[in-house]
Amino acid sequence: IASGSKLLGPIARRSVCPDRWKDKYPTSPDHAKELDALLDFADEQGRLLHFIPRLESKAAQRDEALDELRVAYWLHHSGFPVVQWDPPGLNGRVGEYLISTPERKNVFVEVKSPGWEGELPDDEHKAGRARQPKYGGDEGGAVANWIPLQDCIERAYAKFDSAQPNLLIVADDFHFGLYDCLDHVELALYNTDKGYGMDGYFTSPVFENLGGVGVFRAIIGDRGVEYEFRVFGNPFALPTAKLPSSIFKLNEKAVRATHLGIMSRSPESSG
Repeated sequence: IASGSKLLGPIARRSVCPDRWKDKYPTSPDHAKELDALLDFADEQGRLLHFIPRLESKAAQRDEALDELRVAYWLHHSGFPVVQWDPPGLNGRVGEYLISTPERKNVFVEVKSPGWEGELPDDEHKAGRARQPKYGGDEGGAVANWIPLQDCIERAYAKFDSAQPNLLIVADDFHFGLYDCLDHVELALYNTDKGYGMDGYFTSPVFENLGGVGVFRAIIGDRGVEYEFRVFGNPFALPTAKLPSSIFKLNEKAVRATHLGIMSRSPESSG
């Protein structure tokens, strides 16, 4: 099966140089079509020149840029258009974008893309495991994805301004992804069982500037690349930081994204 730069579509071939890509991306014609769609969207948004250097970087930086574009593309075509890129947050930091909602409120969005490398124990890091392919051997073992999710919240929290709604979206590349274990997401946010040795981050006002957390993933489905999303609200968020109710309607559907545009599919198939 063909993979790699030979699959690049017409927009990617004239826009990006894949010389630093050492993996087999794009791994399928569907991913190549998706890349062209994302590049076209970035161009429409006046952001192509911003993303090109990151997309031409090594795999980790490239994939982070892809996730930022995927989330923006999906939100934009799902009724939440991007109205500002690189919006200022607190402490001199910036987010990915502001999106507009049907309530005519802008939401500050931060996207985090933690990878499987962060799950490795110190001895495997020292042995160079992070420089090897993701699935390079026996990858069994316990999974506690509430830990890296809480780490993402802690790393991002300093930029969230209490004066506006804030949404953290995590598009992870864990061995066992967050979207495959949404119960771990709920533990990270809402757990009150002392047996886990931690409290959920949305069980007190400690993270009151954060309106909610979204979990996003891109998968290959029957009709190409599909985007799936689930958002979790913070009941202790400040009134000014709470997410507009329209955001939670995104839980009712999953959306396909291909080079042809956006196609909806039924809630029953969203997992």
